[in-house]
Amino acid sequence: MTSGQPKNVGSSSGSPGMGAYSYYDGYVFHSTRDIQAAEEIFCDYGEEWLDGRDFGQSVAREEEYKMAADIVLEIRKGLEEPLQQVCKGGDGHESDAQVQQQQLDRVLASIQSVVQYFNGRIDKLLPDSLASLQALDDALDSQAVATHLAFHTVRKRTVEWIKSHGQCLDNLVPQVSTLPHAGRGAFAQRFIGKGQVIVPAPLLQIMDFESLNIYEFALDEEGRPYLVEAEETEAAVDDDDDDDDTEMEQEHSIMGQQLLVNYCMSHEETSMYLCPQSNAILLNHCSTRKSYGGDCERYNQALDVNARGANAELRWAIDWDPDTREWLNFTMDEMKEQVKNGKRGLSLEVVATRDIHPGDEVFLDYGKGWEEDWEEHVENFVPPNSRVSHDGEYVPIKELNNDLENNIRTIEELQNNPYPDNANLACFYWPAEEEEVVDDKSAIIDKKGSGRDWQTDGSMYHEKHPDYETYGLLWKCHVVEKIPSREDGSIHYTVEIYSTDGMTVWAANEKQRILTNYPLKSMQFVPSKYSSDQHLLGAFRSYIRIPDELFPNQWRDV
Repeated sequence: MTSGQPKNVGSSSGSPGMGAYSYYDGYVFHSTRDIQAAEEIFCDYGEEWLDGRDFGQSVAREEEYKMAADIVLEIRKGLEEPLQQVCKGGDGHESDAQVQQQQLDRVLASIQSVVQYFNGRIDKLLPDSLASLQALDDALDSQAVATHLAFHTVRKRTVEWIKSHGQCLDNLVPQVSTLPHAGRGAFAQRFIGKGQVIVPAPLLQIMDFESLNIYEFALDEEGRPYLVEAEETEAAVDDDDDDDDTEMEQEHSIMGQQLLVNYCMSHEETSMYLCPQSNAILLNHCSTRKSYGGDCERYNQALDVNARGANAELRWAIDWDPDTREWLNFTMDEMKEQVKNGKRGLSLEVVATRDIHPGDEVFLDYGKGWEEDWEEHVENFVPPNSRVSHDGEYVPIKELNNDLENNIRTIEELQNNPYPDNANLACFYWPAEEEEVVDDKSAIIDKKGSGRDWQTDGSMYHEKHPDYETYGLLWKCHVVEKIPSREDGSIHYTVEIYSTDGMTVWAANEKQRILTNYPLKSMQFVPSKYSSDQHLLGAFRSYIRIPDELFPNQWRDV
């Protein structure tokens, strides 16, 4: 699994879309072995992920698979002679062979029952019949048996079952949107006919929209943070008296909302956000009310009025998500109780409203209210480098990376010409085995290798390393020296890497990690903490409007 923030996606300082969308690629999953059609795909979350979940208490751990495999090998050894007789047909009589098989089935069931007293997870892995034991004949050693037992716990599906019951997740691919100020968009990678489901959208339910507010804070005299109170406001109070029914309310000062709001759906009469958990979040806005350029403009110029505007719409996924039909009848209180107990049960699906061709950008109509919010934002937008939005100089990360070579400075140059306050230089890097990354500094001080010279050739470091995701893509760094090449005039860099991910041997022993011949392509600027575009004051925030006819009346609590 790999992830990262690309250099070529972002907004320039004059774009009203600054901070309105995520600049991160998300995750790309790589197969670790051949995967067969209809095979379920798994990632290793770590066994501690199971420890904190109720259902995880019954799931066997790696060590228990190994123990089960050893038991199976002992069973084979102890039952070797009876097994051979059964395979040969007993003493020549079919009835004798059946009796022996039944006896072996009872023996295996008894072993399983005994093991259950000692470990309730291992017993479920053991063969409970002669047939299931013989299915392990090709597994010759403990590791092979353990692997077979693990695969046996997974329910197998056929390609036909997947086609009949599954939902396609790869109709859409992410690319830079054809719309200005929009970041990425969703593009069809195959023909999708009118009325077909483009992508399913299971929903995360956020039951209180105020939970995504960002509040202003300040530091007291001792440096401790506290929430800033908003100015007093008058609130009406109905107390059945003839006096002035008002009282003074005081609330915390709201600075803005989290970026997640822009990826969620809601209705103007509810306090709930519904946030898609699939690549449905890539879909941008288009309508016939106003064109914003790109493919939306192209669609709106069509002679056929049915080919204009958004080419997709939402509907509730009552066909493939059995919980959605039930949850659509819940009251808000009933839904809050379900969510409080860790449940989710609503799903939407995105459906094509007309034929969509490969390469077309796919759009939803976000609603008139969203358009009004955007138009107001554009009208009032002030670029951050001409307003007070950060302490100190601000330059968009995209602009720094677009002219990387001229913007990179040595440590000496930084003394007179520092980087903008919102930017740090980062380098692709992965520690070698002898560098050991741990959390406890004392565990590796004075360890072997601490006295070595930590200056090596850095030309090998680039972003295409198979294991770099283990330690994180980018490490904070500084350029120590720029060395022009005598041959072609290109510049080679000497950089210092800073230990920002755990603790390394060289950092624990206060050694410098210096890399020579480091490539320019493996450096990039990244936002400093809490200073990316999404943290800009006044960055655009507005949720996607769910059409009125789709939204149940009992959810309208505002």
